[in-house]
Amino acid sequence: MIQRRMRFQTMGKVEIPTYFILHADKDEKNAYFTIEATAEEKEMLDAFLKKKKENIEKGLEPTADISRVQLNTVNKLIEPFENYANAFIDMQNGKGNSPITIKHYQQTIKKLEYFFAYKWCVQRNLDYSVVTKDEKLYIGSKIPYGILEETSFEAQFREFLLEVENVSLQTVATYFRDYRVIAYWGMDEGLIRKKAITVKTVEADIKDCYTDSEIDKLLKKPADDCDFSEYRDWVVINYVLGTGNRISTITNLKIKDIDFDDNMISINTQKNKRKVRLPLELKLSRILKEYIDEWLTDEDGHYITEYLFPSVYTEDNTAISREALSKSIAKYNKSRGVSKTSMHLFRHTFAKNWIIKGGDLHSLQRVLGHSTLEMVTHYANLYSTDLKPKMENYSILTTHKSKNKGKKITRRNR
Repeated sequence: MIQRRMRFQTMGKVEIPTYFILHADKDEKNAYFTIEATAEEKEMLDAFLKKKKENIEKGLEPTADISRVQLNTVNKLIEPFENYANAFIDMQNGKGNSPITIKHYQQTIKKLEYFFAYKWCVQRNLDYSVVTKDEKLYIGSKIPYGILEETSFEAQFREFLLEVENVSLQTVATYFRDYRVIAYWGMDEGLIRKKAITVKTVEADIKDCYTDSEIDKLLKKPADDCDFSEYRDWVVINYVLGTGNRISTITNLKIKDIDFDDNMISINTQKNKRKVRLPLELKLSRILKEYIDEWLTDEDGHYITEYLFPSVYTEDNTAISREALSKSIAKYNKSRGVSKTSMHLFRHTFAKNWIIKGGDLHSLQRVLGHSTLEMVTHYANLYSTDLKPKMENYSILTTHKSKNKGKKITRRNR
């Protein structure tokens, strides 16, 4: 393998990529980022640069008479990763994927750019930790997307996530599932060479759900002189423990989605994109009605916002964001003496309670909004130890009374 290099211009504390060339003077060695390239790729790039120069001198389009294969090969040597990533996101938008899914891919793209910036720092003996996030993202976005073809890329990316980003094995698997989609798209488009990418299956940790005593503290109704934020968060916790909805669903709920006559709610925002109507238990229905009447309705009986869980200020008629709600719930929990602060943990608590109380998995799948039984089966496996009392009470071996008659077999004396 020979080396492919990109040139950088020094700006501030770190060298920021501006444009790319193949060769460099020895004195400028530290101004280059080195990634792998084959001899054939180098030869093709040299021919491309020569042809491009000739076309410009003749007043032609720079890429005139250059084949698509040659362009794809050359592009991965000189086109920044941000162009590749933007094209991928455009494709996702074109497919009509949900904003949540697209945001998930964008988060993984950022991790890839952090990884590229880390490799850039390592080659310069720079301290990656002192580089700002914006600088890391800028540097990483300018690395040619051909870096995705590097030998041992997956092993290095996995090590970076574990050792530098300090994420769990489960999180690594999540990032790799996204990365595989991103890379396979490039392979299908002929932008990078085809290869198999394996995502290691990681056994999920058993979630430490909210205990009964913690739930008692969280469900204690706020005092009459509480502010809107506290009361809203109390209602949100009641709601999620009563429905198991995702936070993305909760923040998009509108008052009109509730049918108090039939005690039903229409769920229009789910990860699987399916719209469903789910029943509301009477206790939760009463809580929601009181909350809407007392907090979200003006003196003339008109709603002051269309959203069920708005932000504190309603002038813009906006729902509270996922991030803001998570922070607000964390603050609420701590104020009630509960150290657990995860919003998603309420969903796990709902699923666990459903399973240990004997609820069927097909109904749980529909309530939780999963496309398949895979995830609810996973919940059942996670919380199987909590089914022990049921096994003791309902096992056939436990409840069956023997009707055998006759002399019992006994151990002979030794």
